[in-house]
Amino acid sequence: MLIHKKIRHQVSDMLKSSIKGVENIYSGRPLFIDIDQEKTAIAVFLDEISCEEVDLCHHEYTAALNIAIYLKTALGDDALDDIADKIKERLSVAISNDELSENISEMTLISYEYEQDTTNRTWFVSNLKYQIKYED
Repeated sequence: MLIHKKIRHQVSDMLKSSIKGVENIYSGRPLFIDIDQEKTAIAVFLDEISCEEVDLCHHEYTAALNIAIYLKTALGDDALDDIADKIKERLSVAISNDELSENISEMTLISYEYEQDTTNRTWFVSNLKYQIKYED
């Protein structure tokens, strides 16, 4: 759906221009991250999308906007937290300045989680999850 594409691109483009030190920022889930080649990466994707019909051609959606940060294991949780804090701060400014209002009507941080590649132990991931509301 085009609205989902617009939201992913809007957020990933905003992060590309403001989060320094991250080599790759993906709009959508990356198919493959070569962590040996990419020391850091961010992926912006939506899931848990629900829809309520407002009228025949108009819908209101609620979704989870995920911003996943991928780092080599050697960098650890502290580096994940540093990048996550920069993202959180940038999104707070964007919300305050209505920079996202073209596509997103409401946005609230709902969780922050850590994950590790338990098989190869080569990367760490943290995920900022926002609940968003938007219309098509």
